[in-house]
Amino acid sequence: MDHTQSTRRVMAGAFAGALLILVASTAFGWQLGSDAASSGPGHVLADAPPGTCLNWTKPDAGDVAKVPCEKPHLFELTFTADLSTDPNFGDEAAFPDELRWAQIGQSTCAEKSVEVLEGRLDPAGRLSVSALKPTQKSWENGDRKLWCGVQAAGPSGVLYPIVGSAKAIDQSDVHSVGLCVGISGRAVADPVACDKAHAYEVVGVVDLGAHFPSEYPDESKQNTLLGTQCPKLAAEYAGGPNVVEQKGLTVYWDTRKQDSWMAGSRRVDCKVGTQLQDKSGLAPISGSVSKDKPGAINISKEPALAQVPVAPPGAPAPPGSPGTDVSDQLEDVSIDQNGGGHDTGGGSTPPTSQGGG
Repeated sequence: MDHTQSTRRVMAGAFAGALLILVASTAFGWQLGSDAASSGPGHVLADAPPGTCLNWTKPDAGDVAKVPCEKPHLFELTFTADLSTDPNFGDEAAFPDELRWAQIGQSTCAEKSVEVLEGRLDPAGRLSVSALKPTQKSWENGDRKLWCGVQAAGPSGVLYPIVGSAKAIDQSDVHSVGLCVGISGRAVADPVACDKAHAYEVVGVVDLGAHFPSEYPDESKQNTLLGTQCPKLAAEYAGGPNVVEQKGLTVYWDTRKQDSWMAGSRRVDCKVGTQLQDKSGLAPISGSVSKDKPGAINISKEPALAQVPVAPPGAPAPPGSPGTDVSDQLEDVSIDQNGGGHDTGGGSTPPTSQGGG
């Protein structure tokens, strides 16, 4: 294996591992703020069927409301659980702490959500299972409802908008072309402006389904295809075949595991980034390689400082911040509803992606 190929695989593994750990820590354990709803989320979700979508703009979800799933939203309901049937959660039971809520959410929501979504939940995708739990005040008043659902959370727990029903959309963890994904320490973080320290910049998105329409391609087949497609997209994005390398960066890409493919995920990001000199993690990069944003690229020799989240866990990312543009998602929903396909990633124009966190 050549050095470049080895570097790409190490970098991809570093990103995947970091995402898995961080997302797991934020998958459960947030609630609608007590100031927003003294009676808990039930005032909006009472008798709501699976597939109900919610959106809010305030950090404490004080303006939570039902919206059509074709509109931007932060949460899609999959299952409503009544904990009052469990003797451990009777009238005298204390309000669970965060660790206990995480355990409850995992045991109550995860398997059932996959069942309700008919298997269409990509374990490595941009959607994660979560839960809206009662506030402490409503718990003390006897509320034992737990609302399970899916959402698109960044590594910090900040929520990013979704467009379309989870059953219908491609859940691939892809980003808009030109988006930079932040870095905190040696791990990936929430999207940031490209002039800020970041882990990588997305230079293209490839639809594997357009190249492999009949069956799952193993990762060696994916790597063979992407080894041609991603450098081509990177060269178009950067304005020349050698620009990325001249700026000290490496082109690499994601691949899809079979369980993700079975859940309907077909798209992958093509990215540019690099490692720290000692290979201990990801190097912070400032500046963009885009031909439309000429300027210097700065690659730090030291690990990144901890990124300060743009909002508390469970709060929406601020409007207009990186990762909140849903124009690609709106286009995808329109294409799917009209029976069309997706961009193959093989043309002269970088393909669109589904945006998000």
